[in-house]
Amino acid sequence: MIDGVELFSLRQRRSTNGDCYFTGRLGNALIVVIRDTIERDVWRVIAGDPLQTRQDRPSAARAIAPPVDDDGDTDEGDRDEGDYSDEGAFDELPADLG
Repeated sequence: MIDGVELFSLRQRRSTNGDCYFTGRLGNALIVVIRDTIERDVWRVIAGDPLQTRQDRPSAARAIAPPVDDDGDTDEGDRDEGDYSDEGAFDELPADLG
């Protein structure tokens, strides 16, 4: 026996086609361990919420990006970066940077 903390236990099951898989619970999550269909020596661990129905599923995670203007910039507004109302305001370097 290995020293440590038992997180959960799994029950071995057989599918209708004879493949072996495991089921268990970790807190409220239902755990299923299945063999990968392509790499037979790889096992996939899937956790799901058994209380959630198909209609109540959350949408897939999406990256939220700021809107893009016509120039392809992601800033908010119609000006490019560094172009303020004064034309050429950044043409001259300050004395301490020159």
